[in-house]
Amino acid sequence: MKIRQMLYSDMPAVWAVQCACYQQVLEPESIDALEAKRSASPTSCFVVVNDDGVQGYLIAIPWLFAQVPSLNDPSCQLPCGADCLYLHDMAISPKMAGQGIGQMLFSGYQKIARELGFFKLALTAVGDAERYWKKLGFKVLDIKLSQQKVAAYGGQVTYMYQDC
Repeated sequence: MKIRQMLYSDMPAVWAVQCACYQQVLEPESIDALEAKRSASPTSCFVVVNDDGVQGYLIAIPWLFAQVPSLNDPSCQLPCGADCLYLHDMAISPKMAGQGIGQMLFSGYQKIARELGFFKLALTAVGDAERYWKKLGFKVLDIKLSQQKVAAYGGQVTYMYQDC
């Protein structure tokens, strides 16, 4: 397995992994919405591939701390003054769980955040993912989200951050 930058041609496989992972938690984003984020910040989006193709991915974008981007938006305008690298989505093919793909992706995320000059990492944990991110050193930050945004993220959301 190897990690590399996500390409436009990877988007159907990325979407398939997302659909396999999120059907029970929230409505998968469209390929257009995922591609908008990838093309807005191609250097901070990765896939892990093996001989069978894409087995996992991570989409991260420069963003404003304590703010959450919209889901399923077919455009992605990065904000001026971005002060964190926001991990928008990370998913691993269920058949590849437990094989270190998450750690490969997370290490790439940390490395690119430092290279881009960010001192904070942020994400929104959905479902029961909060436990996973706490194990990786993320802390909870209580922020107010609209009911519409909470519903879009599946109803159970936790904003989290980590200094890097």
